Amino acid sequence: MNAELPIAFDGWGRMEGDLVDADSRLVVEVDGAQHLADPVAYRRDRRKDRLLHENGYLVLRYLTEDLSKLDSVLDGVLRALSVRRKAASV
Repeated sequence: MNAELPIAFDGWGRMEGDLVDADSRLVVEVDGAQHLADPVAYRRDRRKDRLLHENGYLVLRYLTEDLSKLDSVLDGVLRALSVRRKAASV
C-alpha cells in the first residue's frame, strides 16, 4: 500500500510514495521496468523526485528486480534512515 504525502503532483491532490518515513523525510520507490522503458514514466518520476527533494525528502529508488537482493536494499534503506535521523537530531 502506498503512503500519501501532502504534496500536490500532476493535478492530483496528494503525491504517493511506496514507502514513506515522514519523521526522517525518506521516500522509497520500487519501480518496474516500465519506469525506465517509457520516456513519459521516466520523466514523471524525475519530476516527482525533484518535488520531493524541494520539500526536504530523500528519495531512494530501486527496481523491482533489486528486491531479489533484499538484504542489500534493506541495508541501503537502513543506512539512509540512520543518516537522516542523525542529521535531524543535530
